[in-house]
Amino acid sequence: MEPFRAKALVLALSREGRFWVLGHSGDSLDMARNLHGAPIDAPSPASQAIHGRPLFFSTGKAWPIPSIGPDGEQVEAHLPLTGGTQAIDLPIAGGSKIIGVCCLSFEGPRNFPPEERAVLGMMAGLLGAAVERVDLATRHREVAEHLQRILLPAALSELPGLTVTARYRPATSAFQVGGDWYDVIKVSDDRIALVVGDVEGHDLESAAVMGQVRTALTSYATEGHPPATVIDRTGRLLTELGTQLLVTCCVVELDIEAGTAEVALAGHPEPLVQRPDGTRGTLHAPSNLPLGITTRHAYRGREHMLAPGSVLLLYSDGLTDFATGHLSESARSLLGAVSSEASADLEPLADRLIADPDPQQHVDDAVLLLARYEGALEDGAPRTASLYIQRRDLHGVRAARVFVDDHLHSWGFADMSDDLQLIVSEIVTNALIHAGSDVDVRLRAFDDHIRLEVRDSDSNPPVPSPLVLREEENAEAEHGRGMLIVDALAGQWNTSPNGRGKTVFLDQPIPIE
Repeated sequence: MEPFRAKALVLALSREGRFWVLGHSGDSLDMARNLHGAPIDAPSPASQAIHGRPLFFSTGKAWPIPSIGPDGEQVEAHLPLTGGTQAIDLPIAGGSKIIGVCCLSFEGPRNFPPEERAVLGMMAGLLGAAVERVDLATRHREVAEHLQRILLPAALSELPGLTVTARYRPATSAFQVGGDWYDVIKVSDDRIALVVGDVEGHDLESAAVMGQVRTALTSYATEGHPPATVIDRTGRLLTELGTQLLVTCCVVELDIEAGTAEVALAGHPEPLVQRPDGTRGTLHAPSNLPLGITTRHAYRGREHMLAPGSVLLLYSDGLTDFATGHLSESARSLLGAVSSEASADLEPLADRLIADPDPQQHVDDAVLLLARYEGALEDGAPRTASLYIQRRDLHGVRAARVFVDDHLHSWGFADMSDDLQLIVSEIVTNALIHAGSDVDVRLRAFDDHIRLEVRDSDSNPPVPSPLVLREEENAEAEHGRGMLIVDALAGQWNTSPNGRGKTVFLDQPIPIE
């Protein structure tokens, strides 16, 4: 803009038959709005430029558009333009093809002598190469991050007496994402394994190795082996695969009935625990060696007792600024200001722990896994239930209503069924229509409230919208009328990321008799 004294600039790429604005500067808001999302075949200067013809025109005059007449001959149509500024639309090329346009506007009319046109063409070529490099780097990062998210569990296993939630945060300053992961594996009807791990590096190989290790850990854990054996066998398999990357992980197996937690580590930070009285500590275990080292190593674990109400925190080192101090001390400080009452609800606690005050500075990706041990149920009756709905299942909404109704009646909360049936119907409809993914519905009964969770694979949050909102203003709303119904019946609902998508959750108070 500066050497040519332009008042505005808009840079847009061509993708899937439309223009998408990458950035704009100066007095360019109107120009960017008109260009963003516009079809590349619509009559406009930018559309002509995308086909390789730079246009120098005055917005106070009409400009010709080549078109085909009824008899097949080429004719010129004229599009009237308004305003009193001069504009130029330049094609920007990446390699051998045109990838977008650069639009400049000027105050008042001006001439573009051949020398200026040559310089503009040269600058457009350099700009095209730069944009292509940035776009290629962005696509590489998106592929790696998408691969890693796909390898994360779509849903977390749960058992009566245990509540879990997890978060994943990609790095921002690294070129690629790494191989951090979490998992919750149901071993039996009263045992469950919590897993957090970290693969060395930040590239596609890290994500691929993470998928291999996660699969091996799941297989060995479901066979019933103790955590130390699970890690040992996974390490041997990783050595046989021949990867040069090191892997650290933490495996905690919880026995819900006995209240025990057996911890085994492979060079990973120890899990933290917040006890019911508010004190915090570490579940100590031998650190052992990371996986992938050829030296034979006898992995050992350690068993701990948990009191009902204890909250476990498993994490990777990207969660804390370990450069400023000891890693476990930095992680423990995250729980420092959290009371035992605040830790009863894991969703806002997880959001608080994963939040980064300076998102531009974390150079490593991070995972967080929280688990609250409620204790064994005295009467043995299940107080949690889940329903899996496949994408595009035409009967999925009805199945969700029946699921909620059946369990509320069996738990003795039949008077809450009508409202929760309507709520789950609207949220599941949104998930099936807008997320286009499989849906996981979970219902849990607490002493004073019923929690409903609906999980899908879309990270965009649902937005309630007014009933009379125009369609173009309703682009970000999901089935706005339905979310208004949820907003009215639930009073308070929220969303949170769950690794591969989002969870819409709400707590419905149990009426006091």
